[in-house]
Amino acid sequence: MAEPPSFTPPRGMRDIEQDEMARRIWMYGKIQQTMRLYGFQMVEPTAIENLATLEAKSGPDIKNEIYWFEDKAGRRLGLRFDLTVGMTRMVANRLELPEPIKLCAISEMWRYDEPQFARYRNFSQWDAEIYGSGGQEADAEVICLGMDILESLGLRDYEVRISNRKLTEGFLRTRGLDSKEKIEAAIRVIDKFGKVSREQIVAEFRTLGLQEPLIEQAMGFASLRGKPDQILSESPKGLGDGGRKGLEELTKLAEILDKFDRMDRCTYDLSVVRGIGYYDGIVFEAYDRVGEDIGAIFAGGRYDSLCRIYGKRDMPATGVAGGIERIMISMERAKIFPKVRQAPDVFVVAVNDAVRGDCWNIT
Repeated sequence: MAEPPSFTPPRGMRDIEQDEMARRIWMYGKIQQTMRLYGFQMVEPTAIENLATLEAKSGPDIKNEIYWFEDKAGRRLGLRFDLTVGMTRMVANRLELPEPIKLCAISEMWRYDEPQFARYRNFSQWDAEIYGSGGQEADAEVICLGMDILESLGLRDYEVRISNRKLTEGFLRTRGLDSKEKIEAAIRVIDKFGKVSREQIVAEFRTLGLQEPLIEQAMGFASLRGKPDQILSESPKGLGDGGRKGLEELTKLAEILDKFDRMDRCTYDLSVVRGIGYYDGIVFEAYDRVGEDIGAIFAGGRYDSLCRIYGKRDMPATGVAGGIERIMISMERAKIFPKVRQAPDVFVVAVNDAVRGDCWNIT
């Protein structure tokens, strides 16, 4: 006999009930206000993309990490896994838009991850992107935006960890990894630094065919973390043109953030690489100092090569995004949510039928 259906949300999905929704609405207002102060305009990319759009930069393996399907006409489609791809596709063929283009959104994403603490298969993010500005001023702007959003919500005990993919790629390339595929695979291992055991990272490097001397060098490289002056002086030599360019960008970024008086919460950490392959310059992740088990509460970086994939417009770009659910966990732990509710502030009661009509007219 067949078991009756279970009318519960699918695995990794969850309902949002009244109290949490009231908090989210309050958060969205604060986040939107901050993004408007920085001059970003709200958009909403389509939730369903052609699968080819999602594969264009992330590769065919992305099918293992997302929700994808064929519609009734046999078209291969997928649910978006972030907002960056959709917004980049939106601007890539809009040749009439004046640069820089500053777009933002707050919306839902879907990823076929293994559900775990602070990670769901359906989740919400705020996101802000700058197109058409290739300088570190734009990288600094999105970092400062992320910091201001956290502080507008009352979160102040956090750290922003910054690095540069050019620096990491230059290090790996000058030490014998000669193909883009091998470099990307090694970067995905470095991205796990501090999140899994040293033994697991070494084992994954060995699986990629790295020899012991290079594994030790890579572990030492990813261990470099501290204030910019320290890290820039301790960075390995012999990084090639790309690596030297990465160091120059990090030096410039530090100067700008220092002028913005933001360096007190910023650290240069060479283990930060961001696992998504479209990043190609400055990258960063922010963590709650008292709750790193949550994961990054905002993150982002530069992706100058993505626009040319989706259209005729070849523009440098940089952006930042933050997870709503993760930020909520940090705020709940810190007990900083204000008392918010969706119930009305005033309820008009008709004490008898004679005045009921008058009550209906009160607004």
